[in-house]
Amino acid sequence: MPVAYLVPFESVSEAQFQHSFALNVTAAFFLTQGLLPHLGAGASVINISSYFANKMIPKRPSSLYSLSKGALNSLTKSLAFELGPRGIRVNAIAPGTVDTAMRRKTVDNLPAEAQAELKAYVERSYPLGRIGRPDDLAGMAVYLASDEAAWTSGGIFAIDGGYTAG
Repeated sequence: MPVAYLVPFESVSEAQFQHSFALNVTAAFFLTQGLLPHLGAGASVINISSYFANKMIPKRPSSLYSLSKGALNSLTKSLAFELGPRGIRVNAIAPGTVDTAMRRKTVDNLPAEAQAELKAYVERSYPLGRIGRPDDLAGMAVYLASDEAAWTSGGIFAIDGGYTAG
């Protein structure tokens, strides 16, 4: 499960840094490495990144989370290049804000005023006017895992209600 420490840069502890990278980067690296003997031509590796690797939300500190997801994007692209000659495809889905237990926990810990600001921000910033649901990501995952995506590798796919379009 990914972890997002949305704390100001100057407040990030070494433990938070290590935990964030362990779950968001190291796990993907070594899981893929460990599965490599079982992955043949036509296999598909799908990482879950985040729009936070490239776009931030005002008043929402994300330096650590953004850094870890940017590292995952870099891993995705480099593995696509390195594993491509073996016929293994590597891509990432970069969701926008999705209504997950992790998000609800983060938002529930915000003061009421900040929660209201965040809700208003989502409504005016997402062209589709809402945050995502987990099932909004399913179609892309199914596509990337399928033979229909046989010539798709090294992509970071924004599934974010249009948020990163502008």
